[in-house]
Amino acid sequence: MPKDTTPRPCVDVLAGSAAVVGPLLLYVITMPRVVALEDDGLFLLVGKYLGVGHPPGYPVHTLLSNVFLKIPWGTEAFLGHLLSGVLGALACGAVYACIRLAGAGVGPIPALVGAWLFGATEHYWAQAIITEVYTLNALFFFVVFALLLHLRRDPGDDRAWIALAFVYGLSLANHWPLMSLATPGLLLALLPLWREAQRRFWRLAAVSIPAAVVPYIWMAVRSAQEPTFSFPGPLNTFDRLWNHIARSGYSEVDSSVSAGWSDRFEFLWWFATDLWRQASPFGLLLALVGVGAVVWRPQTCQVNGPKRRRKPAMRRSRTVERSARWAGPAVFLSQSAALILLLDFDFDYQHVYVFRAYPSVSYGLLGIWVAIGLHQVGSWVFARIGAPKSARSAATAAAGAVLVAWSVLAHWETNNRSEADFAQRYSEMIFEILPDDAVLITFGDEIVLPLAYNHFIEGLRPDVRYAEAHGIMFPGNLYRSIAETPVENQQYALQRFLDATDRPVFHTYRTNRVGHGRAVRDYGFVREVLDDGDPSETIQLRPDETAAEYFRHIVAQRDLDGWERVARSHQVIDYGQFLGYALLSRDEALIGETSASREAAEQDYYALNGMAGVLARFGDDGQLEQAMEYLQTAMSMHNEALSKLAEAEIYNNMGIVRLRQGRNEEAIELFDTSRSVFDDPGNPGVGFLARITAPQPVEDQPEPTGE
Repeated sequence: MPKDTTPRPCVDVLAGSAAVVGPLLLYVITMPRVVALEDDGLFLLVGKYLGVGHPPGYPVHTLLSNVFLKIPWGTEAFLGHLLSGVLGALACGAVYACIRLAGAGVGPIPALVGAWLFGATEHYWAQAIITEVYTLNALFFFVVFALLLHLRRDPGDDRAWIALAFVYGLSLANHWPLMSLATPGLLLALLPLWREAQRRFWRLAAVSIPAAVVPYIWMAVRSAQEPTFSFPGPLNTFDRLWNHIARSGYSEVDSSVSAGWSDRFEFLWWFATDLWRQASPFGLLLALVGVGAVVWRPQTCQVNGPKRRRKPAMRRSRTVERSARWAGPAVFLSQSAALILLLDFDFDYQHVYVFRAYPSVSYGLLGIWVAIGLHQVGSWVFARIGAPKSARSAATAAAGAVLVAWSVLAHWETNNRSEADFAQRYSEMIFEILPDDAVLITFGDEIVLPLAYNHFIEGLRPDVRYAEAHGIMFPGNLYRSIAETPVENQQYALQRFLDATDRPVFHTYRTNRVGHGRAVRDYGFVREVLDDGDPSETIQLRPDETAAEYFRHIVAQRDLDGWERVARSHQVIDYGQFLGYALLSRDEALIGETSASREAAEQDYYALNGMAGVLARFGDDGQLEQAMEYLQTAMSMHNEALSKLAEAEIYNNMGIVRLRQGRNEEAIELFDTSRSVFDDPGNPGVGFLARITAPQPVEDQPEPTGE
């Protein structure tokens, strides 16, 4: 009898445990200790107060987060990050199980390599160290996939069928769009089990449907109780609940007017080239071998005798088996290429960072295929040289260790956020500027959420009344929800509040949804609303050393992740506008007081654009020349533009300068360039170009004369 080569159960347990513990240690070491950007502050607030997150709500993640944040050690930020790390590590364990169950004869060592390689991919690792929903989505998917692979071996396991239905239902109450895209691939994997599934259909539906629906019902009930934090406010009608779950309000976010097929092709090329950056070129080759081995491996159903005709049932069985082998590739493409085609994003740095979290499951499948490829290549090589099993295992372990080490080292600098404090430092700066008993009105997720986390959870500046102009529900808001309050009512609520309060009222630069019609005093990153004064007059400027020090710090900072770079670009251009107004004032004392910050600004693309934009719009002849000098300097830093709008802005500012100088042809050319970069109504250059090139009205044209 041939010797049994199946690993002992204890080996599988040890390797499976290592598949979880290894990534978890990596995540704990590198996760931020304070609140971060992206949706970190959002999900920390939602979890802390059992609130409602942005569409579709993510109620399962909310409940898990609330439990985790009750652990009696560490800050809420650390515990929220730890939750993502634990879920992410468990997903790596599920990937290990998928590899071992895949039926390709892969041993524990290659399976461990595949799980670790998945955990160390840059984009998945980045999601596992902040409070986000994508590691939970990956965990749900790979548990479902592992259960399907297990049922291929034991179709009669009723408990596995019930677990499959329950986990799949829960997954739809977390990130239903991604799981829905994965469902056709999962159905392919289910094909060989279709008769067994049909026999249990009603039992499975009785488990799966409540698992998907009950969390959303809880979310709606909880929203009506007006928790401390709720992104949409009360979901008190079926339409509001449905629109929130269906993500109806995000239709404009998921699609850009200016995006076209060229953007899709660039995204597809980015993703294709990103694969080798995640797994290394050698790892990608192994993955190609692995997927080939899965899809084109020899049939398991054999027909004895070359002349025997195949029975119809056997032919159907072979067809079903061949179709099921495409389950992994189908899911891989649905989470990457299909998603790119559906989202219709502009291809730029900012949208790449938005997108990169979505294909997490694809990177897990890549890890599975690397493991299978490593096993296949190792078996082929050592079978030909006749090496003993121990040497084969040692060589496989060494090759796998190199792959994993390469991935960890390649992505360490980007993902080691243990000392990251960008959002925390910004929050402390804003709250330090505010006087006692101030009111702060904010707008924009990148600044709202870290400020709100520090104010409501960490108790920073409890004397401040914190409100939000976008309608995200906080206790201090001026109106219930932007979805329930028309713009004119928002305007009225703000005016009535300003008339009634005797507290100093401040707002961030980008709080511009509802104008207050009053003069302001500008501190650089926040503006104070004044009781009197003409808002059309020159803005009052009050340089603040705390703000100036923060500005000089972030201009010089280089160890930022993608979201921090995006947030910094907005903050720097805001402060650049402040410096531009200082130059515009011609106040020698003020210009001297801001000189150090201006020197720092002259080294930054966004700050130069901020200063130049103010001078271009309001400056005299000499200041227009200064604006053009700034813009020409910024042009040499054009690669720092993180979005198409930011890339187009420099041409807009140049066009304004030339237009004010009476050089209309040059202005038209510059605005046309801006439009070619970002052909979107949100680009001011498009509007400028339309106004300049619009035909003159007939009544304004001179009457024709004849001889």
